[in-house]
Amino acid sequence: MRSRRPAATSRRCPRRPGEDLVHTLLNAASDHALLLRRDGTVLACNRSMAAIFHLDPGQLAGERIYDFFPQETAQRWAESVDRALDGQDRRLEENLIPGLDLETRMHRVAGTDGEPDRVAVFSRDVSARKAAERERTRLASAIEQTADAVIVYDEDMRVEFINQSFEALTGYSLKDVRGRGPSTFYVGPEQNRCMKEILDCLARGDAWTGRVGNTCKDGKVIRCEKTVAPIRGKGGSILGYVSVWRDVTEVEILERQLRRAQKMEALGTLAGGIAHDFNNILAPIVLLADIGLCRLPEGDPLRSVFERILKATKRAGDLVRQILGLSRRHESDHPMPVRLAAILEECLKLLRPTLPSTIAISLELETKRDVVLADPSQIHQMVINLCTNAAWAMRGSGGSLELRVSERDVPRSGDRSFPCAAPGPHVLLSVRDTGHGIDAEHMEHIFEPFFTTRGDGSGTGLGLAVVQNIVDQLRGGVRVRSKPGAGTCFEILLPRTDAPAREAEEPTRVLPEVRGGGRILVVDDEVEILDACTLGLTALGYEVTACSRGEEALALFRDAPQGFDLVLTDATMPGMTGPDLVRELLKINPHLPIILASGHSELASREKAWKLGAQEYLDKPYGMDQLAVLARRILGRARPSGGSGA
Repeated sequence: MRSRRPAATSRRCPRRPGEDLVHTLLNAASDHALLLRRDGTVLACNRSMAAIFHLDPGQLAGERIYDFFPQETAQRWAESVDRALDGQDRRLEENLIPGLDLETRMHRVAGTDGEPDRVAVFSRDVSARKAAERERTRLASAIEQTADAVIVYDEDMRVEFINQSFEALTGYSLKDVRGRGPSTFYVGPEQNRCMKEILDCLARGDAWTGRVGNTCKDGKVIRCEKTVAPIRGKGGSILGYVSVWRDVTEVEILERQLRRAQKMEALGTLAGGIAHDFNNILAPIVLLADIGLCRLPEGDPLRSVFERILKATKRAGDLVRQILGLSRRHESDHPMPVRLAAILEECLKLLRPTLPSTIAISLELETKRDVVLADPSQIHQMVINLCTNAAWAMRGSGGSLELRVSERDVPRSGDRSFPCAAPGPHVLLSVRDTGHGIDAEHMEHIFEPFFTTRGDGSGTGLGLAVVQNIVDQLRGGVRVRSKPGAGTCFEILLPRTDAPAREAEEPTRVLPEVRGGGRILVVDDEVEILDACTLGLTALGYEVTACSRGEEALALFRDAPQGFDLVLTDATMPGMTGPDLVRELLKINPHLPIILASGHSELASREKAWKLGAQEYLDKPYGMDQLAVLARRILGRARPSGGSGA
């Protein structure tokens, strides 16, 4: 834009009647304003317009406005003036004055004869507005590109805007939700309760932060960590609300897994504390009941009493092992190739007499390739837990319990139903019942230790936790499908092996031919266990010396190192522990047979016993049959050289 002073010869145009009023109106306008003829001659202008050209209003009047601009700009001015005089009043977004952000409007003005012969020009400075628009564009672009989902509501909590991340997360487009309320995303009683909490917080003028469930367009429920806050204008007035969502569905799954691992760790610590003492209490009961049972003749009515005692102690021992097993993450101590069908048939033989006749049990074998590498007792325990839970769900009304064995190959891409299963051949065990089903609110807790829905006090809350633990140890997967009133189906996926199946050994009972001879040193800080072992081993023909402390046993052995053929010692004792005693005894006699026993397998195990030099290991509570067979196998008919005579 050129700026020039008016030529000396230029003359102001004579004012027409009423032009003083025009001057007054132009000066009162908030915009830059001037009055033009068709040829571009300035008839009048206000001070702000003249200042653009660095002139006074009187100096600009009478000049041709076109002369102040380059030819191209002057041509645009002339065309705009012509259009305005022809009745095409328009709002011009383009800048008619280079270098300035002005929004210019032109309106024709009628002369005294009623014909339009002049144009009123009004230019408004829009630089601040355009700067704000550019800022809003940058902000909108940033919001659009952010990884978090963003939704903007108006002051009446109606949706105005959502970004791309929100569309990707929920499946809703802006067209789907524009003008709708938040209830679109909050479905069901629990989500509505959370929505009410959020709205109450916003009504107080506060921001809300927390985690809540939301329902997507396809009905999928996601967990979101979100912040909902008012958008305030000048003076604190609320112009709307903005909510930022972050999907934490996967995070919560990991958090639940972490909490479960922490529970397992805490449970393991608790179990380790009680296992030794509890098994020490059970040990003499089992030993004495075993001795009593073996001394009674067949048909004696007292045999059933001892059998019930042994059954009860076995249940108590199994309970301790379940608690201990929950914290274990290592492989089974006795894995072997076993046919799943054989164990299922054995389990059903045990279950049928105990279940009501209103429950029909069926076993369907769809494959003969059902060999898995596992401890048979683990599979037995897993199946019994699942079946007893199913039977409880059908109590009273009855129903059907169906077990099915089939094959399933996990592809390299994985199995969505069992995401933890490794690729390869597997055996699928399905346990289906027609019971009352599991409520949705309980589904995510059913594998937690001590969680139970049995209100009658008959459940320990360990059954499914044990199942989950066993499946994890066997590198398999578990899935449950259930609906209230429509029954439940547990699916267990276990890796299949091509090794030939082996039969589990039948437990051995004390028989007359198990009698032996030799000197046995028994060491245990529990007097009842000492008395029971002494009574049982003496009855079998052994000479028994009992000690309640490791130091006492070591002193006796030092005095007569050749006076004992076998040592049975507890692992955990006050003062000198079992492992310490084993080391000291073997220093004196490296060939001494030693049996290490413990009521807590995490502190002592068969592998640890062998590393110490002990020949065998016994888990408490052990039966008299186990001890007798073990002693006979170690000592045999001929005792080791250096031992005393029978």
